Amino acid sequence: MRSRINCFLLAAVVSLAAACSALPLKDQIDPDAEWVLVIEQMSGTCERLTIRNSDATVVPEKKGNTLTYKGVGGKNIDLTVCYSASKEVKGALEVTSRIVNNEEDWFVLSLEGPAVKPFPAGEDDAVLLPVGTGWRLPLKAVPAAPRKKEKAPKPWTWDKEEKAFSYTMRYPSRGCNMQWCALQGKEGGVYVGSHDPGFTWKEIVTTYDPETREAGIRFRQFMTCFPGESFDVPPTVIYPYKGSWHAAADIYRAWFLPNRKILEKPEWTRRNTGWLLAILKQQNDEVIVPYEDIGTFLADAAEDRGIDVLGLFGRGIGGHDRFYPDYSPDPKLGGEKALREGIAKAHEKGKRVILYTNGQLLDQDGTQFWPDTGKFITVVRKDGTLDYQKWHKYSDAPARIHGMACQRSEVWRDIMLRLARQAASLGADGLLYDQLGTKGPYLCYSPDHGHTVPAIVYENDRNDNMAYVQEIMARENPDFIVMTEGLVDAEMNTIGMFHGCGEAAGIRPLKAFRKRFTGDGSLEYYPELFHYTFPELITTIRHPNPSNSRYVLNYQLAFGFRNEMELRYAADRKYVENGTVPVREDYGNVLGPPNLDLLTEAGDPAEAVRYYKQALTFQKEHGDLLMEGRFLSNRDVKLEASSPCVLASAFAAEGKLGVLVWNVSDEPVTFKVSVPGYRATGLCAPDREVAEGDAIPAQSVVLVLMEPVK
Repeated sequence: MRSRINCFLLAAVVSLAAACSALPLKDQIDPDAEWVLVIEQMSGTCERLTIRNSDATVVPEKKGNTLTYKGVGGKNIDLTVCYSASKEVKGALEVTSRIVNNEEDWFVLSLEGPAVKPFPAGEDDAVLLPVGTGWRLPLKAVPAAPRKKEKAPKPWTWDKEEKAFSYTMRYPSRGCNMQWCALQGKEGGVYVGSHDPGFTWKEIVTTYDPETREAGIRFRQFMTCFPGESFDVPPTVIYPYKGSWHAAADIYRAWFLPNRKILEKPEWTRRNTGWLLAILKQQNDEVIVPYEDIGTFLADAAEDRGIDVLGLFGRGIGGHDRFYPDYSPDPKLGGEKALREGIAKAHEKGKRVILYTNGQLLDQDGTQFWPDTGKFITVVRKDGTLDYQKWHKYSDAPARIHGMACQRSEVWRDIMLRLARQAASLGADGLLYDQLGTKGPYLCYSPDHGHTVPAIVYENDRNDNMAYVQEIMARENPDFIVMTEGLVDAEMNTIGMFHGCGEAAGIRPLKAFRKRFTGDGSLEYYPELFHYTFPELITTIRHPNPSNSRYVLNYQLAFGFRNEMELRYAADRKYVENGTVPVREDYGNVLGPPNLDLLTEAGDPAEAVRYYKQALTFQKEHGDLLMEGRFLSNRDVKLEASSPCVLASAFAAEGKLGVLVWNVSDEPVTFKVSVPGYRATGLCAPDREVAEGDAIPAQSVVLVLMEPVK
């Protein structure tokens, strides 16, 4: 039975070659394949039941390629599953399901499956996952079933029931930001995608059985299908392809574009190098940067490093993580006049300014907003309690408890618009709604928010709110942008620039990143996955540190990301202002201080600033390629190098191509790069003159300029 639980199990390329063109539907249909239906009672104790096909409560009626299960679990609920050749993707298998709920007191919460028959996975196959900017999980790194006290390799967990390793992602959230995955082998792979134009709540469950070498990807679709209603589960498309993983990304992109328009960004956004994120006042009321220093100290620090944007956090009367949603200018920071003047001076020095707002947190202490309004628009849990988040950053200040704003509340949407207009009136170029690309969907049981009980929240509602604000603000000021924290494809129609955050949308340590070259890790960071799928992407990559090493700066150049530097504490300011390298004691009352090892990696502060400026200036000088060009990853790029720790990324602009070659190793390397149909016309680098045949120094990059062969 275990193999039947693995839904949409994938095959190695060799096994799939014979099945290509159009998958033989009659061979793929499995009436015994496991599916799981979860239902919840609407009254009384709100009991939740799980109904499985393996419970054998119903025998399916089979008609052609359609299976119908009537009265599943002894309830008046029917499930119909249809297998067909995909009309969207030629040669693909498409699976759709329909649920009809005629129960009187139960709603359907989720459907997992159904499945196609399993295929074996090859020794050298890897699973590509849409986590942050991208993950790659080599299956050869997965051991046999773990013994007692033995941990599963990251990120897998051992599922005792399935007797397989598994990993689950919730979409849309920072833990899963696209609706597709792929199994990639040496010569091709399999694309598995949910072609859901509603971009609704689902989970993607990846499994691998090291004993049978079966790898799988299945979808768990969530819904609220109430009595008397039906629900059409979005189609799942399974497509075997030849060649590199880029073919799988192309399938998803081709489906995505007609279903969600990608926002056209203002020119300043497309050509910005990133931001200096500064917390002006902290949670414990400590002032780090008064308003008068915005246009002087902050703007100058950004200019010294080639950074174009200032992100002002902790800018309201409560400081960071206090008194939300009150962001009134703080007299302790200098008052409203000083804030306006600080933003204006930053503009005079060529800097754009983004103000901070939290998109979901409502402080439960310190303002009249909470008792008057906040608690009435907060998400209500199943047990009737209010949902909340706790943030505690200083040992000498109490934790802050925040209610979670229900994104379906019109009251909250109107507050979001008011805050955007307030930011614009202060002279800001945009507003960040923090956290609205991070948390995954869940249920709100409030009867007072104008939605069903329960209702799915933090799905499309948060993006709808930001889109509402963006559309109005764009009419009032076309250069004003909306930002959010996280990285989610469903928000590409709204967000001018993402504040990348999460397990794979931040810079991982060099040692961890190098595992993709050495092949000795169970998880490889694969930042090209999201950006290749969406070359329109403009995102910073979270780096909570007041400096950046060569590794970090080259990482951003190689993958086409924008820079991020964070100044959050008094010791951070001393480092940026006069080069005083902090020690742990300088953050004595801070519960989560910066990683000081990263400052050590950055080296001498003056030298770090020098390369900082060189790298970002270089990115902007070649902005037609490195900023506005189409990011192609290593598609069609042939790279030969004297070390395995070398990466090449191609960027295409009209009539030319650039290949950014990055030596990730600690030794000089020689290289040769070519692209079919193009010839090299020149070489350049951020920090040195380059001649043909030169080796690339350790932790350095070179840009190979190319033009089409005539």
